[in-house]
Amino acid sequence: MTMLQHFAAAMRITEAACGLKPVIRARYEGHQFGEGCDGLDLWTLLEPLPGHPVSSTVSSDTIKRAGFSLPNVKVR
Repeated sequence: MTMLQHFAAAMRITEAACGLKPVIRARYEGHQFGEGCDGLDLWTLLEPLPGHPVSSTVSSDTIKRAGFSLPNVKVR
């Protein structure tokens, strides 16, 4: 296990112990507008989510339903 993997594992344990949702590793892709709705914020996964492999593009709602928090920074 690399030092980075060890740190990531320790963060997951700490998040769980404190009752926090882990932050998903994902890249913000932008906002998709829809007719008759507010649209969706889309993210590309940098780690797998149940039912979604790495590199999948998913909505903020999908990430939250899987029990994760969104990254704090959107860069586009």
